[in-house]
Amino acid sequence: MPANGKISLEELNRRLADPSISDEELTRYFDVDEERSGPFSPVLKLNPQTVSVPPTTEGIARSAALLNSANFIARLRRHIAFNARVGEGSYQGPILVSEGDSWFQYPFKLTDVIDDLMQKYAVFSLDAAGDTLSNMFREAEYMEAIANTGSSIFLFSGGGNDVVAGGNLAAHLFDFDSAKSPAGHLRPSFNVVLDEAIGLYSKLVRQVAQKFPALHIICHGYDYTIPANGPWLGRPMASKNITDPAIQKAIARVMIDRFNERLSLLQSSSARLHYIDCRGVVPADEWYDELHPTNAGYQRIANKFSTKIEELSRAAKAVDHRANKARAVLSKETSSRSPTAYPARALSRSAKPKDGPTGRSLHIGLNAVDPIHYAGWSGPLNACEFDAQDMYEIANGLGYDATLLLTAEATRENVAAEIERAADDLNTGDIFCITYSGHGGQVPDFNGDEDDAIDETWCLFNGQLVDDEIYRFWSKFKPGVRVLVVSDSCHSGSVTKNIRSGGLAEVAVVEVPLARAMPREIAARTFRQNRNFYSTLGSALPSLEAQIVRRAIDTPISCSIRLISGCQDNQVSLDGPGNGAFTAALINVWDHGRFNRDYKAFHTAIMNTLPDTQSPNHWCIGPKNPVFDAQTPFAI
Repeated sequence: MPANGKISLEELNRRLADPSISDEELTRYFDVDEERSGPFSPVLKLNPQTVSVPPTTEGIARSAALLNSANFIARLRRHIAFNARVGEGSYQGPILVSEGDSWFQYPFKLTDVIDDLMQKYAVFSLDAAGDTLSNMFREAEYMEAIANTGSSIFLFSGGGNDVVAGGNLAAHLFDFDSAKSPAGHLRPSFNVVLDEAIGLYSKLVRQVAQKFPALHIICHGYDYTIPANGPWLGRPMASKNITDPAIQKAIARVMIDRFNERLSLLQSSSARLHYIDCRGVVPADEWYDELHPTNAGYQRIANKFSTKIEELSRAAKAVDHRANKARAVLSKETSSRSPTAYPARALSRSAKPKDGPTGRSLHIGLNAVDPIHYAGWSGPLNACEFDAQDMYEIANGLGYDATLLLTAEATRENVAAEIERAADDLNTGDIFCITYSGHGGQVPDFNGDEDDAIDETWCLFNGQLVDDEIYRFWSKFKPGVRVLVVSDSCHSGSVTKNIRSGGLAEVAVVEVPLARAMPREIAARTFRQNRNFYSTLGSALPSLEAQIVRRAIDTPISCSIRLISGCQDNQVSLDGPGNGAFTAALINVWDHGRFNRDYKAFHTAIMNTLPDTQSPNHWCIGPKNPVFDAQTPFAI
């Protein structure tokens, strides 16, 4: 080493390439370039106190090249360490692949989460400071790495850039207002940023889980960071005149909470995702800067990861032990039997893992109704029972606990009982799918919640089910439950609850042969014959209905409801010989589960196959659920 205590660039390169020299030893040769760094994307510069850089053009160029390769060098060093650990022959722990941002790789300056975990586990690291969710998902390096290493656990860290709005936080803040709460200073656009991030998260998790169904995925939310006079939190807040440290801290807390809440929701909708809540783990004095813990803080986070890894590893060993024992018993029992004594059971490629969310479904199809209630009209249709049976087969093949109600069984009482049973049984992360094929009807609005004075209905066998009643069912579902409604009936554009302006009062409905609509004169006769029933039903709803509608506006209902209907409120759905036109289009687009985009794309694809006179609706009510938005249709 030179007398001045500095090493040359050549010597630094040699030390970087030497795996026997730890990252901690290399830390002294680097500083963080605050001006060039981005959120969760630290940029390094050479420490002029420890590295000698020739003040020549060539020296500066060589210095820049070395710094630009910091992520690559750090990854290469980790790969060497991984190969050494798995190659030594004595390692008995799990094989892990990691992909993440600067919480998983803060090159040289900090001992991050993966640095700590690599002291105990074989981790194949793909991490890079500054990597974004969109980039990780687009390049998907982890897919090949998981396959090549035979990894049993995938560690993932992403979304930090999104939590701080990619360095553009000021654009998502209101100016300081003493009358506003900390949460009130965040613009609605901030939630949009987080929803988009969780949508990508959901796609990434689904991509991995579909290819590697036995793999466990561990992710994390970030801890409560403390804004300082930094470029990612403190200064953007100060630019909006939010200068009180306590208020800055409270706003940052809301931001972190919202991201963690979305990750928790994603975990509840995935069988293989394990979310680690890091909030409150890192003490106030263990933050290196606004976004990154110190070495001691990272160690605390790594300990939580290690606990989860050990838990999953123990569970995997227990399962392997039981499986080996079962195979041994089966082999013994079948040794004297014919090879066909135990035929193989086919398993749908999309079947739900046993330890995942629950899927419950109800499929209703009516080719006729009871003429006693409907004033002598039996409402004959051709394909509604076929529709319900086909939707039942789709759901059953995906692992739903499916129920089928056809024609005479599809009564008001039976349908209500099945929906209420689902509401009682399902919990956060579970899904309820209900499909209806039959006539759509209309009755006068008795509780005044419709601008057009008309309520839409499903024509069940012994009476109509009014949209107000359907909406009341949704209020019984628990928070975080996903509800998917597929309605192939006329006037079904908002049958889950029509609280929008406009509707049939403004647009004439043309009655079409084979339309799944109760004829106007039949609707009138049915209402007159059953006036007391429908008027009593309507008058029984106002106080509760008004309360529910107010809650839908001010504090939305707890579950998230998605309706895909056969047509708009002012249109009719066509029947057919094998399926209704809408259901036939849906089954064609679904293509035996090959359709792999989200619900919005699913709706658009179905709509593009139908005539302009029948436009399927896609409508959501209740709390926004970005996980539900990003999923493939019918995914549990």
